[in-house]
Amino acid sequence: MASLKSTDCGSICQLALFLLAVVAGISIITVGLMMNSKYSPRTQQQPLVIRLNSFSVSDLNVSNSISGANWDAMLLFGNRHSYFEISIESLESFVYYNHQDALSCALVESMHLGPKKQKLVQIKFNASGCGGGEQPFVEERVLKEIKRDGDGGTLHLGLMLNFQVSYRKGPWSWVYWLKAKCTDLDVLFESDPGAGMIIGDEPRSCSVPLLK
Repeated sequence: MASLKSTDCGSICQLALFLLAVVAGISIITVGLMMNSKYSPRTQQQPLVIRLNSFSVSDLNVSNSISGANWDAMLLFGNRHSYFEISIESLESFVYYNHQDALSCALVESMHLGPKKQKLVQIKFNASGCGGGEQPFVEERVLKEIKRDGDGGTLHLGLMLNFQVSYRKGPWSWVYWLKAKCTDLDVLFESDPGAGMIIGDEPRSCSVPLLK
């Protein structure tokens, strides 16, 4: 009889522990969903701000090849939020012509932005910018268009940034892949035909998509 009572007690205790674990699990999931709903960057204004402070090019030979050109961009990355920490990784940047044709690329080191912090980053695009000495292939058609525009004194360019970004608040984090753009960059060539600088207002805001 004592053995039977002991067995019944053990079964009841196991059931109680199981139910307690289920309740605890549901509570954790509920709290997680509430935190995600309340603090998710999707429900906020985009915390990440990117501004282009300067953009220039040197050693650009539009009559022959653009592979030897050196492009230089100074970008400000800012975190406008008061509690998110932002980490940016796997950042690949491109100089492109007429909104679609990539001319040069560069890899950028990972960075971290604390709440209400910002960082200036210089990106240099050259023959080895993407690693391994590789650069985007430029079609003959595009080279002819660049030569035509370069002879006219102005090139219409843009920057594209592809990267992974994580937003963290305490133990909670959200990870996204984003594509930011700095568009309508008119580069003017004056005395030195191989060197040009952006014309217009500086700095200028780059578009960072809203989170989905």
